[in-house]
This record gives sequence, structure tokens and C-alpha cells, in this order.
Amino acid sequence: IEKIFAPAIIELTSKNRIRGFTMKIRKITAVLLSSLVVTLGLTSCGSTSKSETPTSVIVWHYYNGAQQQIFDELVQEFNETVGAEQKIVVDSQNQGTISELTDKVLKAIHGEIGADEVPDVFAAYADTAYEIDQLDMAADLSSYLSQEEMDQYVASYLEEGRFSDDGDLKIFPVAKSTELLMLNNTAWQEFSSAVGIDTTLLSTWEGIARASEEYYKWTDAQTPDVPDDGKVFFGRDAFANYIIIGSKQLGTELFQVSGGKVNLQVNAEVMRKLWDNFYVPYINGYYGAYGRFRSDDMKTGDLVAMVCASSGATYFPTEVTSSDGTSYPIEGSVYPLPNFEGTDNAMAVQQGAGMVVTKSDEAREKAAVTFLKWFTAPEQNVRFAMSSGYLPVTYEGNSQSAIDQAISDSEQPVSDIVRSSLDIGVSMTQNYTFYTSKAFKNGFDARNTVEHSMMDQANADLEQIRNLMSQGTSRADAVAQYNTDENFQNWLNSFETAINQAINK
Repeated sequence: IEKIFAPAIIELTSKNRIRGFTMKIRKITAVLLSSLVVTLGLTSCGSTSKSETPTSVIVWHYYNGAQQQIFDELVQEFNETVGAEQKIVVDSQNQGTISELTDKVLKAIHGEIGADEVPDVFAAYADTAYEIDQLDMAADLSSYLSQEEMDQYVASYLEEGRFSDDGDLKIFPVAKSTELLMLNNTAWQEFSSAVGIDTTLLSTWEGIARASEEYYKWTDAQTPDVPDDGKVFFGRDAFANYIIIGSKQLGTELFQVSGGKVNLQVNAEVMRKLWDNFYVPYINGYYGAYGRFRSDDMKTGDLVAMVCASSGATYFPTEVTSSDGTSYPIEGSVYPLPNFEGTDNAMAVQQGAGMVVTKSDEAREKAAVTFLKWFTAPEQNVRFAMSSGYLPVTYEGNSQSAIDQAISDSEQPVSDIVRSSLDIGVSMTQNYTFYTSKAFKNGFDARNTVEHSMMDQANADLEQIRNLMSQGTSRADAVAQYNTDENFQNWLNSFETAINQAINK
């Protein structure tokens, strides 16, 4: 059907004659296809009833690669089974990155010219879901779930979707992730054997800093005629998690939220520890960031270790391609997220967008929840986890036995790094406290400030250090000009001011 309409769609949209026409055609297509399934089913049973109109559910997501492939396969399976039985057809549509998806959702909800129609379901993080809820556009899902059904889900995953104390549920958890330490084990073995260290260092942030310094010195010594050319060891994605989770590991909740109102807690001692274990190694050349994601830097051999989302396991490279074009295979290994030395409670981030159902009517909302319940049932959810690197969201699915069984039953091979990520991730759900800050007004902007403040300072100062080195100053002397109490205090003041401005704008 879409092929038939395609020329008209292209002509109309290219000339801007009808906005949103493509989306409408897709909805019509979904309903027609569903009607065809229903009609064939009724005909085969000898019935000629035409009274049951299928319910179309448009789902916007940001999955890509292996994640999108398995999601689309599961959507098709739902449409051919439960969907066909209950007269529901799901149309899954990729909307680019999570930022692009969020932008499109907000434009659709605000009715901006050229925006698509509001989807029935869309992927969102808590801050976006909270903003949509404040516009009275997020459906309360609690009425479509019994208490017995809700008890099957990991409690903290459900709690993330509650913005008040009245029991309303505005985000349906579908897949979660945490952060892991991933290692180029091939490079690590050569390095650790040469300098006499082991992986126990990788369990704390202080240990990561020490290992990174040793790696820099070891690689620098390999070219004695060229001073200060040591190599970077470590990098991380989602820098805001380092600050937010690191603060929590050290006993301070940066964003303390109650009743939708936030109390900002910036502890100078905690921030100094975070500064000393990231900013200082970064300007010394022990830590680094080059590509869009740290997995990109692992592929080029610019990093030996990284912290990334557990779902990033599907992007971990099997070989390194150096800048000179040469390639060599590597083996990877996975470890839990490091904590700070002396902390009593191991803690890691709880992340991964859930699904928001937009307010419509009972039939469409119920159809959307029917799909989401089916998708998060252990059999389907574990299959999604195996291919995507995400963690299942139910207690039953989020178990070693369920994952082992799914891998055993799978016709597709599961890579060692994905398997290790799932194993470590499941273990962490049992031995770590997973944390995510509650949603609040302007939470996205506040988090964005946390994401960039220290990193922007580190990159700006590193650039100045490199300029000094190009003029003949040693790295140690150049770094000493920036690794000062005054520089830290200036940053801390600007950091607190910027967050307060973001919260109160």
C-alpha cells in the first residue's frame, strides 16, 4: 500500500502542499493492513462480521542497529499473534536520536506547523516525560495494570515513572541499562604484565586514575627521545553520570527532589574528590575523549578502558584500526562500575528510556499498554536484551537463569562481550543500588549543565596546556599552572551558579 502511495507522498511533501501527509498515510496503511489480517481471520472461521475495527498504535523510538532490528522483529511478532487476536496493529517508527525524538514529540504536542501527529507511544527519559505530563498529555497507566502485574516489575524501574504520591504511572519501563567498565583486554594484558598491576585497581575511581597514570608513563618511556608523549588509558560516556552518581557514592544527592521541587546540594569536599579523580587525570593526558562515543575511541586504539552504558556492549569493537590503517583483533572484558574507595554502598546509574503513552481514549491507551505488557514479558524482553545489551525490566526476566535459557534457545549467536555485559548487569541489580534522580522542572537543562561544566573546563585548560607544551614547557610545569586550589574554586562557583540558573530560569 505504501508503495502505491509513495509517488504521491513524495510529490506532496516535496512541494510542502500537505503537512503531515506521510504520517497519515502510514496510519491508514497500518489500519488497512490490520483490517486485512482481521478480515482473513474472520473469513477463515466462516464469519462475515465487519463491526470490529482494529486499533492502530504508532510507536516512536530511537533504537538503531541491532536494537532496532530486534525491536522491529518483536513488533511484527506481536502484530501476527496477540495483535491479530485482539485487533491491534503496532507501527514502530525510528525518529533518530533520543534528542531528535524528543524534539519531534514536543513539536507535535505543541502543534507546530510542519510537525507530525502526536504518536500513541514514544520513548522518553523521565525529564521529558515530566514535561509532557505537565502539559497533561501523558496517560496514567496504573489503571491498565493490576497490582499483581505491577509487582512483577523491578520496583525502582516503576518508581522512576511516578511523579507524585497518588500512585499514577506515567512511564512504562521497557528496557533499562546501567554503566559498566569495558576493557581492551589484549592491550591490558601487555601493559599489566609489564608494570606488575592487576585488575583490582579497576574497582575504584582512585584505582582507575593510578592505572591511567602508570599507562601514560609506560607508553611515554617507550619513546625516550620524545618527551611527554604518553598515551591515554581511560574515557567515559555520559559525564553527568560521573558527577551525579559519584556524588551519591560519596554520600550527597546532587538533585534532592520532593513534590516536584528540587533542592540543589553542591558539597565542596565531594566536588573536590570528583575533580581530583577526573579533571586532574584528564589535563595530565591520562584520560581522553575523541570520537562521538568512547566505543569509537576504543575502535581506533585511543583508549584501553571506558565506562559506557551496558547497552553499549553491542558497539564494542572486535578489532582496533590504528591511524596508519593497520588493524589487529582484540578481546574485550567487562567489569562493574567503579566506586570510590571507602564507600559502603556500591552504586550505579539506572538509565534507559521508558515508553510514554499519550492521552487519547480508553481503547487506544489500552491497546498501547497491551503491547507494552507483551513486550516486557520475560520471553520477549530477554530476547530484546540479548540483542540490544539492555537489561530486562521484570524480576523474572532480570535473572541469570532466564538469560541463560534465552541464550540457549537463541538461533543467533550472542557475543562474549554482550553475554558478559548481561551477566555483570544482572549481578549489579542484586549487589548495587541503582539510582536515578527524580524528574523536576528544567531537569533536562540542569543535567545538561552537569554534563558539560567540568568537561568544558577540562578541555579548555587542556588546550592551554598543549599551547604551553608547544612552546617548550614540560607537561608537568604546564599542568601545575592549572591544577590549583584557585582554579578548582573558580570552577565550583561557576558550576553552582550555572545549575541554579538552569533550575530557576
